[in-house]
Amino acid sequence: MTSTSGFRALFTEQVQKPEEDIQLDLTALYLAGEEYPSLDISRLTSHLDAFATQVALHMNDKSAPVDVAREIAVHLFTNVGFHGNTQDYYNPDNSYLNRVLETQTGIPITLSLVFLEVGRRLGFNWSGIGLPGHFIVGLGSAGKFLDPFNGGVLMSAEDCRTLVQKMSNGRLQWNDRFLEPLTKLDVIFRMLNNLKAIYMESPALPKAIGVIQRMAIIYPGLPSLYQELAWCHAQQHEFRLAIAALETYLKEAKDPEDIIGSRRKSRP
Repeated sequence: MTSTSGFRALFTEQVQKPEEDIQLDLTALYLAGEEYPSLDISRLTSHLDAFATQVALHMNDKSAPVDVAREIAVHLFTNVGFHGNTQDYYNPDNSYLNRVLETQTGIPITLSLVFLEVGRRLGFNWSGIGLPGHFIVGLGSAGKFLDPFNGGVLMSAEDCRTLVQKMSNGRLQWNDRFLEPLTKLDVIFRMLNNLKAIYMESPALPKAIGVIQRMAIIYPGLPSLYQELAWCHAQQHEFRLAIAALETYLKEAKDPEDIIGSRRKSRP
């Protein structure tokens, strides 16, 4: 069994690699390892290997990317039974890849990660797409998108636009940048951000602290992380740690308006 600190070290090593060398599946499992230190990396990644092997039986050298995507979707969301957790969307387990693989249940970003990793094993380096309030897969040059949370339905750019308008009740103005591929670090950061939002609204502030610390490993120059870290430590009566986090915040927050805004927010 790998220790919690061991998983933190593995996570750090992975996110500090060049983009092309980062493995999303391993990084997500190292992330989950701090919550589930007994998880078996080899056993869990073997599930992804097996999914890819099954899909490959229906492929040939002339298979178009969109056709492969359809085969992956059928296998994952029909044959295996992966599905979106609409009943308990904010359960932290939806963000931990080991639990998603074990229960075949997740949220848009983790179901997309499963899809992306099966695709990678078949030679397709597709990307995550972070729509406002949703997460889908971009199929690259095919000009198509796929929504794992909704059963793997294929989407056009116009479908994505319609979805965003529907989810925002028409309040959010469309921007073509919504469809830009995310880096692997952005995907992991977004997963952590989901967990941060859950834990900061719960009694589990020590878990929120661990999440924010890992977010800061990815993007150490983001001032707001240290502000949130200071707040969490203060709530835990860890005042020296809170002061240290605030000192880092002041060092990173180079914009005076940012600091002024922070002071206003901190007033009762």
